[in-house]
Amino acid sequence: MPWVKSSPPSWRASLAGLGMLTFYFGTLTILGGGWGFAWGQFEQYWWLVVPIIVTFAGQVYLASGWKMTTGSGSVSGMAMAACCAHHVAEFLPFLGLFTAASFLIRYQTQFMFLTLGVNVAGLIYLLKKSRSGR
Repeated sequence: MPWVKSSPPSWRASLAGLGMLTFYFGTLTILGGGWGFAWGQFEQYWWLVVPIIVTFAGQVYLASGWKMTTGSGSVSGMAMAACCAHHVAEFLPFLGLFTAASFLIRYQTQFMFLTLGVNVAGLIYLLKKSRSGR
């Protein structure tokens, strides 16, 4: 998408945040069994999901135009995937993986805090890089 490369950083950050929100709802809708489940999870964990999305968008804003945009976006994307990965646990018992399922379900909030921590660390790193002149 050439228009993304020529767009201002604020548009890229907004697009990235919207993409992350779409990824979140899409993953939960598919793995969780429907839109109602996805919305219920968002209502319960909005206080973690919104900061994760905002810090991801902040990384994209700061890294716009740098070669590291892909790297920081990939780390945040993987962290968000880890946040949603516990929903795979709903299918694991069918595969005979009861221990893995219970572990992922039990530590859902911790996965989300880990995701937020990774995003904040990435944001701090990019802030330091931008102040030092890249």
